[in-house]
Amino acid sequence: MSRSRQSGFGLIELMVAMILGLLVLGAAVAVFQSNLRTFNANDGQNRVQENARVAYELLSKDVRSTGSSACSAEASVLGSDSMSNAFKAPLSGSATQLTTISADDISYRVKTASKSSVQLVESAPNATDIFKVGDKVMVCNAAMTGFAEIASISGQTVTFTAQLEFDPSLTDYGDAASISIARYRSNQWLVKANGGATGNSLYVNRNGGGDQEVANGVQSMGLTYHQFANGNPNTYVAAPSNFQYVDAVRMYMPMRAVMPSKTPGENDVVNRNVASAVSIRNRTL
Repeated sequence: MSRSRQSGFGLIELMVAMILGLLVLGAAVAVFQSNLRTFNANDGQNRVQENARVAYELLSKDVRSTGSSACSAEASVLGSDSMSNAFKAPLSGSATQLTTISADDISYRVKTASKSSVQLVESAPNATDIFKVGDKVMVCNAAMTGFAEIASISGQTVTFTAQLEFDPSLTDYGDAASISIARYRSNQWLVKANGGATGNSLYVNRNGGGDQEVANGVQSMGLTYHQFANGNPNTYVAAPSNFQYVDAVRMYMPMRAVMPSKTPGENDVVNRNVASAVSIRNRTL
């Protein structure tokens, strides 16, 4: 009885199979590396764009609101305290940093008022949810503006540590409903080292409370100013002769993002330059 003849792969057949397998593996690795490079590039670009959007939206919002009031922009600023003096000159800075002064975007109507306290019109939200002891606030009517620091809050009544320079209830030149209160806002914008991979970030110092990181990867901030009077109205300059006549700010920020991973020989840093100009709302002619 004869046995069936047994046979397997030959050497040539094994070598051909190995070569084909290596070709398929090489193609898969090439596709993977290409996809990884594309992902890293998109990720770095997205990081730059997101940080640029945050930086410009928040900084532009402050620039536009420079000198804005909770009441009329024509109301006289009374008093010689530090907040009153700062609000009379609400924009200052240099080629690399900027400080803006304004009332907060949200103001609250006042029902009754005196030099020492005000009572909010609305019963909700609670005054303690809006303000806290130690907050600096603007109080104004259609004709006059003053500043104070909150000493206590009881119900909807807010009491000040020191009397205002005027009585807000004296509304001979405006409707009684014009009395309002809002937080005082002083924001300094600057770029400094962040201790991380990107090197620097955009920071803001709110009311002297310490620097807070706003946008990671901002390498520097170049600021120039448009001065509509008592200067050259046809160009932006780094040092205007009088900030009281500045009606627009141009901002230039080199941005950097570091990708979380990279393929061998690939640069893991994405650099972009972004720029914008913003007008000051109440100075635009």
